[in-house]
Amino acid sequence: MDQAHQIARQLGARIRKARSAHKLTLQALGDDTGLSAAYLSRVERGEAAMSIANVILIATRLNIPLRDLFEDSNDAHVPKSYTISRRRQRDTSPPLTANGYDYHWLSGDLPDPKLSGFVLDFPVTSDLDIKLLSHEGEEILYVLEGRIEFQIGEERFVLDQGDSVHLFGDRPHMGRNAGMGPARLLMVVTPSDVVEHTSRA
Repeated sequence: MDQAHQIARQLGARIRKARSAHKLTLQALGDDTGLSAAYLSRVERGEAAMSIANVILIATRLNIPLRDLFEDSNDAHVPKSYTISRRRQRDTSPPLTANGYDYHWLSGDLPDPKLSGFVLDFPVTSDLDIKLLSHEGEEILYVLEGRIEFQIGEERFVLDQGDSVHLFGDRPHMGRNAGMGPARLLMVVTPSDVVEHTSRA
C-alpha cells in the first residue's frame, strides 16, 4: 500500500469511527449530507477522493472538530498554545486528492480552534468546467503561486498571485488552474465545530 492510500484509509477510518460513535448507518449519514451511501463506504475504505467541502460537511454532520479527522486524538496529550506545520514534512507526505486539486492539512491540535488551514495545489488543466461545491462556514483563499479562475454561484473571475477572496461557504464555489504552470492556494476556513448547527446524533 502506498503512503497516499494509507493516509486516505486513516481519514476514512476516523470517519467510520465517528459515524459508529453516533450510531449512524452509512445511509443515514448519506441522507444527512446529500452524499451517497456507496460513496461514503468507499471513503471509509480509503478508496474515494474527498474534497475539503465534503470533509467539512461530514465533520459538521457528525458534530466533531475538523482536526479529529486529520489527527489522532489523545486524551492524555495536553496541546500547546501553538502548532507548527513544517514544509519538509509536507514535501515527504503525500497529499490528499480531491476533484481537480490536491491538498495538505496545515492546522494542528490547538484546543477549541476557530480556524482550519489547508494548502491546495491545482494541476495545469485544459478543462474549462468547474464543479461547484458548498459547505457551512466562511472561507478565505489567498493565491500563493500561479493563476486561479474562481467561480462563486454564476460569477467567474481570475485571481493572480497575491490576490485573495473571502466568501460564505454555503455559496456554491470552486476554482481551477487558469495558467500554464503550477497554481497553489492557501485556504482558511471556519471549522465545523465553530459553525452553529444541530447535531443529529
